[in-house]
Amino acid sequence: MSAVNERIEHIYQSALWLAEGVLIEACENCWPPDQIARAAQEWHRTRELLAMSRRWREKVRLETVEAPDE
Repeated sequence: MSAVNERIEHIYQSALWLAEGVLIEACENCWPPDQIARAAQEWHRTRELLAMSRRWREKVRLETVEAPDE
């Protein structure tokens, strides 16, 4: 299960880098304000998804460590 959670986190990290690139491009190329706002919203959304996946991975890791031996 941990490998899956790590892969998911990796996906969100990649998405964050891509969204950040779009936001930088939008600002550098003076896109219209509504498009810059949309790029910023996507960057923020992907940042939140990454944070959520990291919290989930840590929660699963803690539950695995704290699980009683059978």
